[in-house]
Amino acid sequence: MKTIFRYILLIITIYAAIRLYQFQLGAIPFFLLSFYLFYEAFRVVRNSHKEEKWGNGRPS
Repeated sequence: MKTIFRYILLIITIYAAIRLYQFQLGAIPFFLLSFYLFYEAFRVVRNSHKEEKWGNGRPS
């Protein structure tokens, strides 16, 4: 389900970028996409830190 959501978000972003480039506002969807990508990177780093901390089944 999450993968489908990510693909839909990507398609919407590409469509918005194409439409907004026609009005010389193409940076807006990429600016919004940067927030999403920052959130995804933060989530990956946070999860890897938790896995590292609980790697052997006990907290370090």
